[in-house]
Amino acid sequence: MNEPRLARVAAAIADPTRARVLSRLLDGRLHTAGELAAHAGVTAPTMSAHLKLLVDEGLALVRQQGRHRYFGLADGDVAHALEALLRVADGRDTEPAAAARRWQKPEMRGLRHARSCYGHLAGELGVQWRDSLLAKGWVKVAPDGHYELGDQGRTALAELTPDGISTTGGALYDCVDWSERRDHFAGPLAVAWLSAMVGRGWLSRAKDSRVLTLTPPGRFALFESLLQ
Repeated sequence: MNEPRLARVAAAIADPTRARVLSRLLDGRLHTAGELAAHAGVTAPTMSAHLKLLVDEGLALVRQQGRHRYFGLADGDVAHALEALLRVADGRDTEPAAAARRWQKPEMRGLRHARSCYGHLAGELGVQWRDSLLAKGWVKVAPDGHYELGDQGRTALAELTPDGISTTGGALYDCVDWSERRDHFAGPLAVAWLSAMVGRGWLSRAKDSRVLTLTPPGRFALFESLLQ
């Protein structure tokens, strides 16, 4: 009898080293095998074997650029599945009080406040961003059940929205936040917004984690100007 694909995928995720790699790739960026080996604390040959398995099982992708190979998550479905597993592992149903205490630990506060989730903004700041855009009416429910920018939103967020990117047709949708247990925005439009925020220096990325730091210019731009 052939092994069920679900069992193979679960086994691929379950290995501690591969789990660390997948968690690292949740930042939405591409990383070299060497970077991932250093992050996971294993040798380059060991990391190559782990990455091959992740690619073979459809959990990761590899992109060749010149002499270099870069690795990332295969797609948004993988990212959402990993976030769901993180919620389960965090004791969502069985120990909510323990999970809440965990997020109050100093080493977790930055991750809870703001982080990247497959290229879009998550954490307290991500939830606040979604709530504010909906409250202002800049983002509205689309006919397909996802979201789209309204006329005011297109004008107000023009600085963050690249030319040519769709603002309708599934470009923006909900993603349950791992730490907050509420929705933040995901999708190509959300990814473009985070990229623009980082590019403008409103948010800065931590070197070895998914943590995002709100800078003084970002605090002014987002909360004293854009969302006031």
